[in-house]
Amino acid sequence: MAFHDDLLKQALDLAGKNPESPTQADLRRSVSAAYYALFHLLISETVANWRIDSSRDGLARMFEHRVMVKASERLKDSNAFPFAGEDPEVVQNLRMVAKAFRRLQENRHIADYDNARHWTQLGALEEVREAEAAFTAWHAIKNEKVAQDFLVSLLIKPRG
Repeated sequence: MAFHDDLLKQALDLAGKNPESPTQADLRRSVSAAYYALFHLLISETVANWRIDSSRDGLARMFEHRVMVKASERLKDSNAFPFAGEDPEVVQNLRMVAKAFRRLQENRHIADYDNARHWTQLGALEEVREAEAAFTAWHAIKNEKVAQDFLVSLLIKPRG
């Protein structure tokens, strides 16, 4: 099983652990693992396109959370990215993946750093379900040109 799949499974396991009395540590780690599952899925999909296998690990270390979030944010603007001529279902799935990435990253920050936030088991499971839905949406579109272009945008800082 790939690392991103292991993280998604871990997120689900932690969210469902101790259903009668889940701990904040388990719920918070679940939210964090859900984000990192999607983070590593997108990185894995990007570096798989790199021709030289021995360089893939080094390339994977080049991704920055901030750059990836900004690339994801750019897709939400239908005026800037109308995706003219693209299959609307593909575009919808791509935007769903980008939106999930942004939301999961934001909630990962809350889970990791905001001790005032009390997580419920339902809340943690919602985050895991969003990551699962993003995985499903990604697998449906990953070979489409716009999806591959999105992967490149996750690595490259825009000029200007």
